[in-house]
Amino acid sequence: MKSVSFFVGVFLLLVGMSSCSHRLTDFTVISTRNVPLGNQVASLQKADQRVKGVDRSHVILFLPIGTPNMKEAIDRAIDKYPGAIGLVDGVVKSKGWSILLYGQNSFVVEGTPLYEADVKKQDVPVNNGQSEETMLFFHEVKEGETLSAIATSYNVTIADIIKWNKLSSADVVKGTKLKILVK
Repeated sequence: MKSVSFFVGVFLLLVGMSSCSHRLTDFTVISTRNVPLGNQVASLQKADQRVKGVDRSHVILFLPIGTPNMKEAIDRAIDKYPGAIGLVDGVVKSKGWSILLYGQNSFVVEGTPLYEADVKKQDVPVNNGQSEETMLFFHEVKEGETLSAIATSYNVTIADIIKWNKLSSADVVKGTKLKILVK
């Protein structure tokens, strides 16, 4: 009797549990950023590591609570590498799973970050006299951009940007090139 109930339990678990993954596309270059390329194409470089971005929604009682967004997954992957403007050599997947009454659907985007070549790695001295590897970015201010938005996108403080660029105020104008150091 125990073996029958065991097999029935396993059968119900297998029937109630499912998952699937679909490779939607491979891509050479993908971006959700509005970046004018023009003559800059030759100055773009690939990063050394791959990144992954995920956007998911939940399913309760077989009803989806929201819809995963591919753009959000792409943005999250790009945002994992400060200064990145897109991804190269990657893949977009759709994944889903459920167990009885709960599940998730998601888009997963993986790729290698693409950034402008004027970003340089350098050793920067820190307070204790040792050096720490950072990346130096040169960010050109776009129309309507604020120091707050720029600081957030590079995960640095407004005070640091002001200090690095010897600015007299937090106001910046379109076309200004800002030096940004990212650890």
